[in-house]
Formats: sequence, structure tokens, C-alpha cells
Amino acid sequence: MSDAKFFQRGKYQPHQTQVRKVVRRKQQIAACGFCGDIIGVGKVHDLRLELTSEKKDPRHQRKKVAMKKVVANMTMGNDMSALYHEVIACMHIPDLEVKKMVYLFLINYARARAEIANHAVNGFEDDLNDANPLTRAMAIRTMGYIYVERVIESLIDPLRHCLRDRDPYVRKTAAMAVLKLYMFDRSLVEEEKFLDMLKDLLADSNPSVVANAVAALTEVSERSPHIKLKLNMKIAGKLITALNECNEWGQIYILESLMYVTPQTSEDAETVIERILPRLQHGNSGVVLVSVKVIAYMMNY
Repeated sequence: MSDAKFFQRGKYQPHQTQVRKVVRRKQQIAACGFCGDIIGVGKVHDLRLELTSEKKDPRHQRKKVAMKKVVANMTMGNDMSALYHEVIACMHIPDLEVKKMVYLFLINYARARAEIANHAVNGFEDDLNDANPLTRAMAIRTMGYIYVERVIESLIDPLRHCLRDRDPYVRKTAAMAVLKLYMFDRSLVEEEKFLDMLKDLLADSNPSVVANAVAALTEVSERSPHIKLKLNMKIAGKLITALNECNEWGQIYILESLMYVTPQTSEDAETVIERILPRLQHGNSGVVLVSVKVIAYMMNY
């Protein structure tokens, strides 16, 4: 066999294998009802029946499969908004996977159709009082994405409570929700004193909460013409202490915030530089670059 035929044959075989895999996958997807080409009134009706089924399902497997079909069709561009009554009814199911899919549905459709968001408010309020911190965090995060008047009105008090929640995951999620709310209604955030609450989180015992609070305040400061972030050396010291326990992105957010610190003396600037110097040996180039930026800034003092 010539070399040319050998290489042609070597290329041909895996190509045929890949084709067979793709064909088989398409057949499986179509059989599950995920195929966008076969979606229609009949398929929506079938999904509605699956979502409203009264059959015994202690682990909610049938509802979970039905929601997966809804989300899959939705992500392929098929309009699933007609199922919003049935999907919102699934919010009471105590399963995180189901709730995640319901929230994806709401984020996708509720911003364009206010009636969907309005019907979901009661479900959000229930989830915000749930004992599971992941459920509370998902609810506050999703509400922050839905810029509908009734949802925003319902968000204010729960957001205030979530910023003081006993669980750090809820607090850090609420910090970013404040930023999203600020992008929608700046005056509302200022009136409700949410920015002051974010500043209080800079002294939080959890480094992830501190990083998110810093990221939110920095973004607000950059977007606002009259709100400027100013940090003193006491807060700067706490932020630098939190660096060791943060992930790479958290470290970048905290280091960026040090650009808003104004040292009162050259000794203060030297202290900051000395504590940041170890970051120059970090494995992440983003951390190193921001550290260099902060050191150059502090050398002005």
C-alpha cells in the first residue's frame, strides 16, 4: 500500500466514526424532544402535560426531565414562554436543579414580558425565606437580573436582609445584586443606603464577601459621576489581609481597590508596597500586573 493510500485511509476511518456519532446523537436528541425542528403546538402541549402531571414522583424526576426539555428548546431559540404558568408552578419544588432551570426560564423571558415576572414574585419571596442558603442566593441573584418594576419593588427589603445574611454565600451574592440594581436605578440604590451597606461588607470576616463588595463599589465608582470610592489605611489593611484567602479574581478586585487609597504619609505607602510585594511572584499574570500598577501608584507618595 502506498503512503498516500495509507494516509487517506487513516483520515477516512475516524471521519466515518464521527459522522455516525453525530447521527446517533441527533437521533437521541430528537427522541427526547430536544430537537428544534420538531417543536410545535403539539410538543408544547406534551411538555405542559409533563409539567402538570399528578403522578407520584417523590424525587421529582419527571418534572426535572420536562424542565430540561424546556430549557434545551429555549436555548435553541424555540419560544417556550407559553409554558410560564407551568414553569412558575415548579418553583415550589425543593430541588436545586429544578429551581436553577426555572430561574433560567425567568431570566430569559421575564424581562421582556412583565406578566411572567409578576406571577413569579410570590415564588421568589418564598425562596428568599428558604432555609437553604443556595436557594436564597439564587433567588436574590435572579431577581437582580429582572428589571421589572414589581420585581424591583419586591427586591428592596429582601436585598437588605441578604446583605446581612448569616451565610457568606448569600452576602456575597447580594453584594453583586446591589451593583445590578444600581445599573437599573441609581437613585433607588442611593436612597435605600445600599452603598453604605456595601462599605460595611469591606470589614466582613469572609474574604469572598469582601472581594465582591469591593468589585461592586469599584464598578459603581467608575460608572457614577459623583460617587467616588475613598478608602482609608485601616480599610486598606483589612483588604490586604483578605488577599491571602481569596481566589485569583478576588485578589485582582481587592488590588484594584487599593488604587482608591490615599496614604497620609510615605510610611503608609511603604507599608502597602511591602505587603503587596509577594504578589509579584504569583502564578496569575493578572495579579502580577495589578500589583505592579498599585506599587507604581503608591510610589507617588
